[in-house]
Amino acid sequence: MEWDPTQFFREDEVESWQPFALVVLNQPINETALRVLRKHARATVCADGGANRFFEWAKSRGAKETDLPTTIIGDLDSIRPEIRTHYTKLGVNIVQDSDQYSTDFTKSLRYIRKHEKDLLPAESQGHLSILILGGLGGRVDQAFSQIHHLYMMNQNQAETKGDGKLYLISEESITFILQPGQNTIYVPRANRPHPQSQNGEAHETHLLEENVGIIPLSGPARITTSGFEWDVDDWTTEIGGQISTSNHIRAEIVSVQTNSPVLFTVELAKRLKRAAR
Repeated sequence: MEWDPTQFFREDEVESWQPFALVVLNQPINETALRVLRKHARATVCADGGANRFFEWAKSRGAKETDLPTTIIGDLDSIRPEIRTHYTKLGVNIVQDSDQYSTDFTKSLRYIRKHEKDLLPAESQGHLSILILGGLGGRVDQAFSQIHHLYMMNQNQAETKGDGKLYLISEESITFILQPGQNTIYVPRANRPHPQSQNGEAHETHLLEENVGIIPLSGPARITTSGFEWDVDDWTTEIGGQISTSNHIRAEIVSVQTNSPVLFTVELAKRLKRAAR
């Protein structure tokens, strides 16, 4: 499987992007990334209280009347009443889904998959990628919940052989789940030591820092990697044993072969991180 986590930030290559939708969770969000990604998203779906986060972001830019989410969905117990009223008056699609056996996160993902034919460009034959903002800030139990649901949605998608990717964008990183088999990850413009950067490459062009983690999710995994500072060959990784954290990107294309799903997380460039408050 091929992954290109920085494609949505390479604004000089918009025509080559896979179409994508945004999901805004009720967690601290990366407003810097949101500002970049909103320009080309096919839809922006707020998961219940994620509408509060989106509203505050739009308000801070003086755009609360004009910069609107496409849909707000959930059991609607977290969205502030005044914000719900605000978006209702402006005609935003608000969907109450009271299913107590799913989270607002999964409700949002299901909604996008159900309506993606309407969201895709007319000529597209594939699936939407989904970029999820929030989820790894705030409470630890909620962070684990988001990783759990990211894992489950990826497993479901792998079973149906869908080509839409799920990426979780937090305050400092972009994270996704690698499936068993060979995974090729494109990581251009990472801030890594190479001759080009030594000749004065501007930090404004970086999309990623060099730091990477590969974390097993459902028991031990055996991984083989290439393109990192510390590559491994048929190496066992598991919680309670050895895990690969703080590795470094050393090529524009890296690979991970695994026999079990693993979480891959890479640090965003400083200019794409959530601004310090």
